[in-house]
Amino acid sequence: MLTDRQQDTYKFILQYFEEHNKAPLLSEVAYGIGLSSQGSVHNYIQALVNEGLIERLVGRSRGLRLVKQDEPTNDDGLSVKLPMMGRIAAGRLIEAVADESEIDLGEMFAGKDRFVLKVNGESMVDKAIMSGDYVVIQSQQTANHGDIVVALVDGYDATLKTILFNEDKTLTLMPANEDFEPVTLPANRIAIQGVVVGQLRTYP
Repeated sequence: MLTDRQQDTYKFILQYFEEHNKAPLLSEVAYGIGLSSQGSVHNYIQALVNEGLIERLVGRSRGLRLVKQDEPTNDDGLSVKLPMMGRIAAGRLIEAVADESEIDLGEMFAGKDRFVLKVNGESMVDKAIMSGDYVVIQSQQTANHGDIVVALVDGYDATLKTILFNEDKTLTLMPANEDFEPVTLPANRIAIQGVVVGQLRTYP
C-alpha cells in the first residue's frame, strides 16, 4: 500500500507525463507536491519503483518511465481492463460462444468479479439494450426480482433477460420486445450467471 505522499507523487508524475509527454525532473516533482527536500522525493519515487508503478532509466536527467498497469486502483486515473468472455444471446436461446479477447473500460465499470458480454439479438430493445451493445456483468449466482441477468438454461443455453420469481417457484425469463415470448421454467433448470451492472455502445 502506498502512503498518501507516495500517492501524491505518483499522481503528479502521471499528470506531468499527460501534459508534457516526458518525465519530470526530481526538482519538478518536489515543487509539484509542495516539498523542498529532493531527498524525500527520491524515497517516494523508490517506493513507486518497488511497487512496479514506474521504472528508472539510468543515466538520464528525466529518467522515469511509467509501467503499464492492467489492474490499477481507481485512484490512479489509468484505464481498466475487463475480460471479454464471449457473446450472449438476446433472441432465441443459443450456446454462448467463448472468446479470448479483452475490452478496456473506464473506472466506473471496474469491480471485482466483473466481465463483459456483447449482445446478439433484439429481445431486450425495450430496455434500451440493442444488438451489438456491450453489457458489464457482475458475476454472481443470485438476483432480485426484475434484475436483468445472464441465465444459463439446462446448463447449456445462455441468454440475457429480465428474471421474474413466480409464486409457484418457477422462474420467468422475460424479454423486452413484444415479438419475443417469455420463457417460464422450473427453478432448477435456470442457473443465474450474473447481473447487468453497466452498458456500453459504439456508433459507426
